[in-house]
Formats: sequence, structure tokens, C-alpha cells
Amino acid sequence: MKIFNFLLLSVALTTVSCSDDFLSLKPTDIIIEEEFFKNTSDAEAALMGVYSTLQKEEAFSNVRDAADIEWSMSGDMYEMDGSANRIELHSLTLPSTNTILRDVYTAAYYGISRANLVIHKVQEMPDGDERDKNVIVSQAKFLRALYYYRLVTYFGGVPLILEPLNASSDLQIPRSNAETIWKSIEDDLISAKTVLPKTWDVNNVGKVTSGACKALLNKAYLWQARYADVISVSKELFDEGIYDLLKDYRTVFLESNENNKEILFSTQFREGTDAEGNNLVKRTAPRGAPAEFTGGAAWSNFVPQKHWVDSHEKDASGKIKDKRYWASIIGPEEAHQDMPAFVMPNDVPAGWSISGYIMTKYWQKPTLNNSGVNAPIIRFAEILLNYAEALNEEGKSADAIDELNKVRERAGLDLLTNNLNKDQVLNAIFKERRMEFIWEPSGGFSDLNRRGRFLDFIKAERPNYKELNVSQKPWLNTTPILFPIPKDAWDRNKALEQNPHYTF
Repeated sequence: MKIFNFLLLSVALTTVSCSDDFLSLKPTDIIIEEEFFKNTSDAEAALMGVYSTLQKEEAFSNVRDAADIEWSMSGDMYEMDGSANRIELHSLTLPSTNTILRDVYTAAYYGISRANLVIHKVQEMPDGDERDKNVIVSQAKFLRALYYYRLVTYFGGVPLILEPLNASSDLQIPRSNAETIWKSIEDDLISAKTVLPKTWDVNNVGKVTSGACKALLNKAYLWQARYADVISVSKELFDEGIYDLLKDYRTVFLESNENNKEILFSTQFREGTDAEGNNLVKRTAPRGAPAEFTGGAAWSNFVPQKHWVDSHEKDASGKIKDKRYWASIIGPEEAHQDMPAFVMPNDVPAGWSISGYIMTKYWQKPTLNNSGVNAPIIRFAEILLNYAEALNEEGKSADAIDELNKVRERAGLDLLTNNLNKDQVLNAIFKERRMEFIWEPSGGFSDLNRRGRFLDFIKAERPNYKELNVSQKPWLNTTPILFPIPKDAWDRNKALEQNPHYTF
């Protein structure tokens, strides 16, 4: 008999219960494929197994992706522990043996393999309401598309696997080109957005919606510079009337306000000792600070760099006027937003933060166990800025400024006038991404990379630019910059070809 999901050797499916008004993703037991997928309850349980893959730290937890890759490579965040695999990334060395890139690649196929099994098996089920089965399949298609989006933007063309693999499958699978991967992503999302609901009831909040599909299409089209399509799908999303900016930036991220109208999709977590929590609080809270504020552990792994802090717009007195800073950062002699009794000392200990600043976007309270704060994947603010970028590229710079100003107005910043030229508008959009999305999957390396702006950005903004020896790293002079296919993947699949300028 075949064990459920051959590639993973043994995959634990999940039980369904309430978590963050959504789902419990706690693994249970090995399921034999022939004895499963009898009814829609089985299918829902298997679908929860696909959702659970998002919680892996190397998947969509905002640790390996947002912190280790996106914001450390751009140089706006610093990793305090200085582990070798992280130094390789933020020094832009990028060997094929880097364990973070390996784990991100592997986690994506882990999620894809689960999604493939659900899509295939549920479509084959003879019993169950067809509408219910289509909704389950459509959620799995979104999740598959999300993982392929990560793979194609980080690695370029990769093996396209759309069917479950088993012991008899040929596992020597060559890479498809990037265009083929993008087409698969679009097919999944276009199919799913016509089936999925605009909203879910309270017991299912956090599941994929039609709006989430349109938002990921927005991102996929933008990466491919298909600006007219970005505008079209953005309007579809706006017409739903479901999503909007919240008035208060901090409330977007609060554990007490999860799955709000600004969140199009996020990884769901639940505080506790089981696998449904994350360590975002531990990675944020300053190492050595009083436990009454930090809880069971505090590592201060990732801290904002001072040059990023200094890039905020200021008033005439020199004080930062950007509300986003005051909603998510604390520096010397500044109090925590939710725990005002905690004040950063004037002389911040080096062990707390090498820069003197701590991010509080995810550190909202002490926690003895793993944190339950959700990790945002796509926010409405990003859709607005993507839409603005597309409008600008389509010769509608004044309209683009209107969309950009919605984000600036929430931040308490002066509105931009509509007499800026196209290049000035694009620069303003990227400046807004930088200040809006710190320690989120958007706004860092990948957005700069897709427009070929990364090298110019780090030359202008990273104080250690000369130490990076960019001229001696030819992989940085490609457009877009691609990561190496991990050696570990090639060891298992010799049909893989390496990206230019790298070796296995």
C-alpha cells in the first residue's frame, strides 16, 4: 500500500478545531491513502494539512522569508546571532549549500505535494457535494500557487509538479522555464477566484477567499510587468468592497484583531506549546530584558538598522512624523506601545539591540509559550501600492499618486502633489514600500529585485556596501537576481540545472 504522500515519506493529516476563529492544524497520525478521501470530511481534514505547511518556519512564518532573506539582504534589518547561514545571505554570498535557501525550497515542495494530493484525490472522490469539493480544491490551488510564486521569484524556473508522486514516479524532473511556472500560477488562481467565497463565517475566518486569489494574481502580474492586468484584477478586488486600510497601523498586526479587513491572507497561529504557535515574540523581544515583558524567552534576533530608522520623514524639529515608526518601533528612552512600563534605556545594551532599536510589530505582550500572532502574507496596503505602480507604468501618474497618498495619509505624512514625473512617482512608491512593510514578505529584496533596483538601492542605502564586494559576485549582476538551486535538491534530482554563475 502507498503511504500518504510518498515524497515526504509520511505525512500527518490534521484534525479540525477552533484556532484564531479558524483552524487547528495540529498533526495527528499517518494516513493510508487508500483508506482516506472517502467523503468531504476527509477532504477537509487533508486540506488542513495543506494549510499547516504554511506554519513551518521556512515557509510563511515571516522568519526565513521576511527576516532572513527579504529584509536582511536589503540591509534594513540586522540579525543579532550572526549564524553562518544568515551571514551568507546578508553578505550576498549565496552558495548553493546555504541551509536557509535549501529549507525554503524544500518547504515549498512540501506544501505543493500536499496540495497536489488534495486536488487530485478530491476531484476523484465519487461522493460528496460537487460545490463543496470544488471549494476544497480551489483552496488547495491557491496554496499551490502561493508556493510556486515563492519558488519562481526566488529561483526562476523550477520543476513543475501538478500531480501526486509515488514510489513508481520518475523523480528526475527537469526545470520548467519561468513562463511555464507563471502560467500554472495564473491558471490555479483564475480557476480558484471564481469558486471561492468573498468571506467565510466566523468558524472559517482565515481560509482563502476570492479576494486573496485576486491579490496574489495582482502580485504575479506585477512581477511579470503585465501592468494592464494588474489594474484589471485590482479593480475586481476593489469591487468586492471587502478590504480596506485600517485607520491605525498597529492594529493591523495585533493578535486581538487578527484577520481584519486589511489582511487578504496570513498564516494562522495559536499561542501554546504545540506546533501551532510561532517564535516571533522570542525573535523580537530584547535578549536580557525583564521577563515580565518578554515572557519565557527573548532573543532579539532581528532588529531594524539605524539607517532605516533615519530614513523616516521628519518634522521641522527633526522628530520622526511617520506614525508607522511610533506604532511598531521603540528606540532609546521610548516606551513599548502596549506595555508602557517597559522603556528602552538611554544606553541600549548591545545584547538587546546592536542598533539601539527593537521592532514591536509582533512583540505585543509577553508569552511563556509560542506566540499566536499571525504572520501577514498579503495586505491591502501592498495591493494599493502595486496598483499605483501599474497605473504609473500605464501613463496614469496622477492616479497613481492618489493611491499612494492613501497609504501616506494613514502614516500621517504630507500628501504628494500630482506634478511628479513617472520616475519620481516610482521612487516614491518604493520608498513607501520600504517604510510600510519592514519585516514582512513584501517591500524588501524581492520587490527591488523584480524592477532591477536592488544593486542601486544597496549602493545608496547599505553603509557596508563596499564590504559586499559586489563586483566579485557575478550572480548579483543578473536581472532578476536568482538564488542558486540548492545542492541538496540536485543531490536527489540530477535533472536539475544550476542558475548562471553558481555551482552545486
